[in-house]
Amino acid sequence: MEQEKKSVKIIPYEDSYRDAFRDINYQWLTQYFEVTEYDQPFFENPRKEILEKKGYIFLASLENEIVGSVALERITDKEYTLAKMGVKSGFQGLRIGQLLMDKAVEKAEELNLESLVLYTNHQLVQALNLYSKYGFRFERFENPLVERATIKMVKKLVLP
Repeated sequence: MEQEKKSVKIIPYEDSYRDAFRDINYQWLTQYFEVTEYDQPFFENPRKEILEKKGYIFLASLENEIVGSVALERITDKEYTLAKMGVKSGFQGLRIGQLLMDKAVEKAEELNLESLVLYTNHQLVQALNLYSKYGFRFERFENPLVERATIKMVKKLVLP
């Protein structure tokens, strides 16, 4: 397993990876929930919906196959949402999620953000464990943008 982790590369998004980015996220969304009208624009045009709005997308590449993704979506100059995180079926258990989280947190620190916010669901136990491990803490949550979001977590990067 350690050998596989070493050969995983975290790379920035390029438009040629759009289908892989969409497929990874549609896979976990349809496994647990459904793809909504809210979701579709992010996957059909990630450049417009994320990158051109000062966001970032990172992909996990293993032997030239895109096997994972994570996005940072701008809320304000000091707060971003961690989103679109998924690992392709058959590649879970290789610590790819941790590598993606490492890159997302590194980028958040580089941007000098005060916090990272994420919205998730209580059914996604492995994801919740990962987020907790990285210092995300539960916060009160009202008015979700999508019905599947039942939990809000925040990681403070700059302590007041």
